[in-house]
Amino acid sequence: MKTIFRNFLTTLRRFKMASALNILGLSVAFAAFILILMQVRYEYSFDKFHRNAGRIYRVEVDAGELGHVPIVSRPFGPTFGDNTAAVEDYCIIRPHFTESYVTVDRNGTETGFLQITMGATPGFTRLFTPEMVEGTDDVLVAPGKALLPASLARKFFGSEFGVLGARITVNSGDQAADFEVGGVYRDFPANSQIKNLVYTSIPEKGENDDWGTFSYTMYVLLQPGADPEAVAQEWNRFDLASKVGWAESPTIGLTELSDIYFDTRPLMADFGTEHGKRTTTDLLLAIALLVIGIAAVNFVNFSTSLTPLRIKSINTQKVLGSPVSTLRAALVAEAEGIALIAFAAAVLWVYLLSGTSFNQFLSGGISLAGNGSLMLTALGVAAAVGLLAGLYPAYYTTSFPPALVLKKGSFGMSAKGRKLRTALIGFQFVVSLGLIVAAMFLQLQNNYLRYIDTGMDQERIAYMQLGGELVGSKAFDTEVKQSPLIEDVAYSQMPIGIGNSHAQWFKDFRGQQISFAVEPVSWNFPQVMGIELADGDYFNERDSIRQGNVYIFNEQAAKDYGLTTRDQIVEWGSGENALKSEIRGIAKDFNFQSLHSSIAPFAMVVRGKQFGATPLPVAYFKIKGDPYAAVDHIERVAAQIDPAYPVSAQFFDTAFNALYQKDRRTTSLITVFSLLAVVISLVGVFGLVVFETQYRRKEIGVRKVMGATVVEILTMFNKSFVRLVFVCFVIAAPLAWYGVTKWLETFAYRTPVYWWVFALSLAVVLLITLITVTVQSWRAATANPVNALKAE
Repeated sequence: MKTIFRNFLTTLRRFKMASALNILGLSVAFAAFILILMQVRYEYSFDKFHRNAGRIYRVEVDAGELGHVPIVSRPFGPTFGDNTAAVEDYCIIRPHFTESYVTVDRNGTETGFLQITMGATPGFTRLFTPEMVEGTDDVLVAPGKALLPASLARKFFGSEFGVLGARITVNSGDQAADFEVGGVYRDFPANSQIKNLVYTSIPEKGENDDWGTFSYTMYVLLQPGADPEAVAQEWNRFDLASKVGWAESPTIGLTELSDIYFDTRPLMADFGTEHGKRTTTDLLLAIALLVIGIAAVNFVNFSTSLTPLRIKSINTQKVLGSPVSTLRAALVAEAEGIALIAFAAAVLWVYLLSGTSFNQFLSGGISLAGNGSLMLTALGVAAAVGLLAGLYPAYYTTSFPPALVLKKGSFGMSAKGRKLRTALIGFQFVVSLGLIVAAMFLQLQNNYLRYIDTGMDQERIAYMQLGGELVGSKAFDTEVKQSPLIEDVAYSQMPIGIGNSHAQWFKDFRGQQISFAVEPVSWNFPQVMGIELADGDYFNERDSIRQGNVYIFNEQAAKDYGLTTRDQIVEWGSGENALKSEIRGIAKDFNFQSLHSSIAPFAMVVRGKQFGATPLPVAYFKIKGDPYAAVDHIERVAAQIDPAYPVSAQFFDTAFNALYQKDRRTTSLITVFSLLAVVISLVGVFGLVVFETQYRRKEIGVRKVMGATVVEILTMFNKSFVRLVFVCFVIAAPLAWYGVTKWLETFAYRTPVYWWVFALSLAVVLLITLITVTVQSWRAATANPVNALKAE
């Protein structure tokens, strides 16, 4: 062992450049592997940290042509949750995905916050088992109680301790409710559908007994070993259609909580659910494995490139009696040593990156302490890379007969060895070409979504969530419009174009039920937002004093249901007693929700007198002039009317782009590591050129003596690599095209598959390869041929 260690240190000192390049390349590859695995683990482990993971299911309803919804009505809980033997427990959550105005008494001063709040039945803590910091897990049993995560307790009161009994007031629209803090729980991890919010108690029964009002999320905890399909079949024997009223044959289904994140089904009213693309996560994992594979190939190429310099020494040891097995073990041990040193350096790189802005590229951040099992896996991979990458050079270097090697001559250019090295470098070229294509299309798709025409004016619009005294305030509306910087102000109940939280209505049209997303708005909303009409007219100021509602549907609704401006929507009743509402216009299609979803039937509605006053707490300001001065004016007026309100106006395009921050972060992550893989593969090209020039010194010397020019020698080296790049492109291009096409199919809106991207990837790899080969072979081409021939 001491001899092996001494020989290892000698090798490091003797071949400083090769050892340094090996350690640097492997360490960068291992660091990239660790970072990518952190992100992949975050995505794959979504909602799997729960104590009851694997037994928690979300209840959903498939209403056929009317759509598939992940929400239910209030009676679902006691009807199905309390009367099914396979259901151990359940909880109902009343979602609310716009921020409420929450006020607290902090050190004698009323302080306001914008915060999402949700109602939950007592089963919430039994299903999701939050770790309590203060209070008990039955906190939601008593009415008027609130359960806070530790992060919000610190935000509201300055500490997560000593806050039991504190009062908070939740202002939603024009309604306010007081709650007493009954418990504080340790924050859930970020990769969960159950977010760290304010949860207020709602009773398990009562509150809303209307079967047809779908506005709740229901989760059930099944008994160990229970079959979710059997549970759903049992529930579907219940006559749900007669209870719901708006669907002919609705069916109930269950989706496991941990499967929701990668669920790509088009769901209506998928409020606040976080989704990821499995294809993108799989691509990240593939890049991690490819980076390791490329680094291992480089390791082999660098090791074999040193064979001419080491083979005589090794075979001299064989002549002196050293067993071949001992020599091979020593060479493999050297490879393992380099791999483990590289892994230690990789851990250092990751630690250093955790304190930089790169930390924001990973959804769960960079944490060595929080990924212990992952680090052990990475260590095992590093050891395996050292072993596998060390075996071939060890066997290759010790494979020559000692008597033959001790003679003068070269033994590196066997046909078998050359084919293997060419295959390895070809693999790297295929990977490089494919990753460049993938990275470019990721950027193109990202830019496509960023600059797509959504059908609404984004450039001159500011946006603000209202609360407290600002909701419905005529003084606020009047004062804001006093400035010449503000052309007009419009309002809606929920954000339009910068979120997916829209109510789903089911109405009677021509004797059939139709389903559409809907948003109550002020009469001037379409004009302020620049929404164009395909038919009919805009709303007017008198519409709010009519008996029924007034609708403007989008073209998609008109296409799906045959709606026209001559038709009416039946709100309730039938015949002469029916309350009917006017279809005022048909708007040109616009993206009222995230671009991750295709345009669905949608309506803007001005509510009539029969429906009472509807709070419209989202304000949109049409700006003319200096936009920053306009925002300052808006915030100043809001602060004057409600000093405690946390005023925060922002530009609409900023809020729109924030929807795709995760996409851009993932795109940047994939692009960075793809380019890193390309760089590592080109280091492999460098290693192969070193190998070639070492073994062909005599040939180069003879050619120069016979009159060959430097250009001709450089051409000789480059020609084989150029040919190899073109062959690899023929292999990589169709594979990349297929992968990109399949990936783009997961988007509702996607960039075209441009041919020039493939051509550009070929040009980039070809150019960099030519530069790399030329720079490295220049030294051999310009060397004195006499020295080369003398050495041989």
